[in-house]
Amino acid sequence: MRVQIMKHGAIKFNCNEKDVFSHLEDTGNRITKTNSASHQRCEQILTDLLNDFPALVYLTTDILAAVFRYMKTPSFLVRFAAKSRGQSEEDWIDQSFNSEDESGVTLKETIRSFFKFLNNRTEDRDSFIDALKSIQPGGIKTKDVTEAFANDELPDETENIIMANVRLCYGATNHETRQKLMKTFNTPFFPDILITSSVMSEGVDLQLNCRHIIHHDLCWNPSTLEQRTGRVDRIGAKSEKLGKSINVYIPYLSETQDEKMYKVVMERERWFNIIMGEKYKVDAATTDKYAERIALPDELSRELSFKLEVL
Repeated sequence: MRVQIMKHGAIKFNCNEKDVFSHLEDTGNRITKTNSASHQRCEQILTDLLNDFPALVYLTTDILAAVFRYMKTPSFLVRFAAKSRGQSEEDWIDQSFNSEDESGVTLKETIRSFFKFLNNRTEDRDSFIDALKSIQPGGIKTKDVTEAFANDELPDETENIIMANVRLCYGATNHETRQKLMKTFNTPFFPDILITSSVMSEGVDLQLNCRHIIHHDLCWNPSTLEQRTGRVDRIGAKSEKLGKSINVYIPYLSETQDEKMYKVVMERERWFNIIMGEKYKVDAATTDKYAERIALPDELSRELSFKLEVL
């Protein structure tokens, strides 16, 4: 992520890659410094958006604080900050709020969608804000953020800056932290990337602001991969709202066990498609449909089975 931030930041700020993080820090400070023109314009835009949702008024201070913490991170700035062309601070902020991300959605639309989501979450609205307040975005001085981490979340880095807006969730991550990460990942803020083991492979909703999934640990059973993908392939998913596909990546190292597993899993999925005449899915709706089918008699199943042995 650091390399990508430097690459895109150099284009956006028209500078050398080695100077990108200095520009990012200066820009982030301009946005968060309360008496700056950039901050005041941001606050005005965010407040205008919040005014459309009267039920959120009592959370205005906490919501604005969470958004500003996110807006100063390197990953935000390289995605949404407009190229600086000598315009005024206010014009630059306006242009940034109308900048589109890779999904073709502007920052203003993204934040409005989040406010609408909060407005409709009457039962656990406060818990989302509490989670946002406790999760620390990347790009901030380590000494200033470690208190915001749970003990099982503390970064291992020895550098002074937590560069990437990334979080890890695995077996040692306690239940409270898992719930917190799940909530914040469903906001458009942070973490940008959630690396998780099987603890979040089933029964977890992660679809509201994500449409990219990378399977780094393969499995012999294609249904396991489908279950993982099902965390972002759900009703109300970002992909559904935008009318865009979910991007699924299955990387592997050639000439290793990973490649063997990949080939076997893909072959099983292809045979399922051939025999069943449809895409292999294990989501709730498809599983319910399978369950309603009349069971195939064992004797008929044996008669229809392919005989692949060598005679």
